[in-house]
Amino acid sequence: MRRWGVTQYARTEGILAEPIGDLWAVFCPTSGETSLLNNESMAVLEVLEAGPAGTAAICGALAEDSGESIEALEGLIEACWAQLIEMGLVRELRVPRTMLG
Repeated sequence: MRRWGVTQYARTEGILAEPIGDLWAVFCPTSGETSLLNNESMAVLEVLEAGPAGTAAICGALAEDSGESIEALEGLIEACWAQLIEMGLVRELRVPRTMLG
């Protein structure tokens, strides 16, 4: 039986980012808009530069980089998705999960 339920996220191609003090100016080529992001949201985009990933993998990479616990990062990263998707910087991918039984 095939179930949908594994979510991964992919970064939009061609994003341009520049630091501006404690924020990042990020240009999205698909929307033609520039947005300001905090460091946490920019860190997510940097991890996604390597390819699509789920929240757990992103939190693992960020925890390794920052020294924070994965658990501490999960809520923070989950809160970033809606805004990043709305801005056109990230798209959600639904990956099929094969379940036995």
